[in-house]
Amino acid sequence: MVLDIKSPSSFITKVSTISRKSNELRTVKLRVVYKDGFFYLTRRNKDSSWYKNLLKNQYAEIEINNNLLKGEASEMLDEKEKLEISKIKFADERSYEQRFGFRLGIREKIK
Repeated sequence: MVLDIKSPSSFITKVSTISRKSNELRTVKLRVVYKDGFFYLTRRNKDSSWYKNLLKNQYAEIEINNNLLKGEASEMLDEKEKLEISKIKFADERSYEQRFGFRLGIREKIK
């Protein structure tokens, strides 16, 4: 699948995860990073619903250029990788703050 996205880049888009409580899709807008064929979802703590949802169920959907894609997320554990992604996401002092996140690999196009 060819995506017309510059790598690396950072942008805001819709991301859907499966609610750990209702088992239904929940959608939020997030600033994501795209690099080398993967999407990266990061934040400063693990307190958000989308983060907790991905810890329980790794399925996610992401909207890119009016296409809906589904993928599988894996938690980022490598501190060097998290710092690299933060430097793409932020051009200020936030790029050096501790981050938590997921790497999202796309499996197929839904629409």
